[in-house]
Amino acid sequence: MNEDKKKYTLVSLDDNIEKEPVFYYSREHRLERASARVRELNSGELGKMSVAKRIFGTRGNVMTFVLIIITFFMLNFVSKYSQTKANVKLGGNTVVMAILKEEEALILEITKQSPKTGVTYAGDVEIAVSPTNAKSKSKMNEVETSPVFYHRIYFAQAGYENFQISLPFDIGENDFILLLKTADEQKSVKLRTK
Repeated sequence: MNEDKKKYTLVSLDDNIEKEPVFYYSREHRLERASARVRELNSGELGKMSVAKRIFGTRGNVMTFVLIIITFFMLNFVSKYSQTKANVKLGGNTVVMAILKEEEALILEITKQSPKTGVTYAGDVEIAVSPTNAKSKSKMNEVETSPVFYHRIYFAQAGYENFQISLPFDIGENDFILLLKTADEQKSVKLRTK
């Protein structure tokens, strides 16, 4: 064979180690072709967005924010004017009241919770209950007034007490006014039946 035709090249290992690797699709090349927003993100020039810009930055965000505010006010309004439970402070005690419909009867449930420390009221509590949607009719000398139910309970020094009182009203009545009276103070609430 002809040895003239064969050419051999000697390559040392030291030459390959010292050379930089060749990237055929580098990061810089990708960023040259990217949008301005992507280049800002990669350069670190883009600062943090403020809270106001996050909330009001786009029309969709503004609409979502307004919807949340409207929903909050609607729920607040509905819960305020259609309470099924009422909490009041009476003589230092927390009193929770609710009117329940149970088997064709209305039950007034009163729960008294005394604080762990301090002086609280113990004694008679007068209760008056009246439906609010009772119609008052006036003819010549006839005046129909709303019926009022009176009852008396006794708060003891115990920390927790529960009272259930049957009300003599029609099951169809939904809104009631309750009046609680002790020797020193008086509280009134408006309740809906559960």
